[in-house]
Amino acid sequence: MKKLLLASCFLSIAGTAISAPAWYSGKITRIWHHGNDGFIVTFDSDDLNDCKYKYAYFKRSVIGDEQGKAVYSMALSAFHTGQTVSVVIDKQGPGEYCDALSMDMRKAPANSGQ
Repeated sequence: MKKLLLASCFLSIAGTAISAPAWYSGKITRIWHHGNDGFIVTFDSDDLNDCKYKYAYFKRSVIGDEQGKAVYSMALSAFHTGQTVSVVIDKQGPGEYCDALSMDMRKAPANSGQ
């Protein structure tokens, strides 16, 4: 009985750790509207390989209208300038939809060659 309880506690903690949102980085290679609920991006890196269709979904129903507009503007800027972005993504598991929650874009230092 103790082993079963211990295993159940371990699995609930491990499951929480696996599904925690994390930062992923790359250059945006594709961006488009996804109906009325937001937009989708793809990266030049392998960070989205385990996401359904290798897409990061920015859903307004998840992040809100104002943040959705701000992140879309950032994504377009990054796409057109070739800047690397970092995105907080909540991966639900292999082959599942990956909800993008936030984006960070930094100006490259003048001597970086970007």
